[in-house]
Amino acid sequence: MVTPDRPVPLQAVFLDVGETLIHPDPTWEHVYAHTFAEFGVPVDLDALQVALRSVYRSGGYGFDGTIEPSPESSHRRLVEMDRYAFAQMGLDPLPDAFFERLADQFMNPSTWHVFPDVPVVLPALRERGLVVGAVSNWAWQLPELLDTLGIGQYMDFVAASARIGFDKPHPGIFRWALERASVPPESVIHVGDHIDADVEGARSVGIEGVLIDRRGRHQPPPPDVTMIRSMEDLLPLVDARLG
Repeated sequence: MVTPDRPVPLQAVFLDVGETLIHPDPTWEHVYAHTFAEFGVPVDLDALQVALRSVYRSGGYGFDGTIEPSPESSHRRLVEMDRYAFAQMGLDPLPDAFFERLADQFMNPSTWHVFPDVPVVLPALRERGLVVGAVSNWAWQLPELLDTLGIGQYMDFVAASARIGFDKPHPGIFRWALERASVPPESVIHVGDHIDADVEGARSVGIEGVLIDRRGRHQPPPPDVTMIRSMEDLLPLVDARLG
């Protein structure tokens, strides 16, 4: 029985991907810098970080329902945003081959590390009978990447923003995930590393948002936000909601 003091029993867990399940080696900027080096272009890592983060706010690609969800549109959007970031740094325009190589780098499994708690927690969520889905601001190839990294097998669905047509925090991507999971929003927890894209985005459709802060970026913890340090910290929250 559901009462005001007892939430609806949990039926699903939605998960962000970058910095929640996986992370690049060693940072996003270093992957870019490696490709720049291959093309003989020197870059300052600090300037590159500032430029990229100013463009990719909350890890988003600017998918707002007005861009056709397709592999071509996904790649074109990434190129547009990267070109804008590089222009801010005063770099000369780069050839198409640069962006094709960069895309290859981000699909290379050696670029990524799966956090060690993830292969433990994902099967534990499935064993509890929960629907598990990835809800992430990501390029078209995310499902294939997760399969290559060995964690796609634990996902009932993968909602990559490039395939859905909406970036978090837009409610469209969360609504798509709810329809795919066939569960009501009040029976879902969404976990991610951005307050705006993940916590507030989830809350906008009635989903409980949980902030994961693996790197201690949020000190003190934001008020009125449930925060965890690792995926293992998620399991007690899940168990308390299983009813």
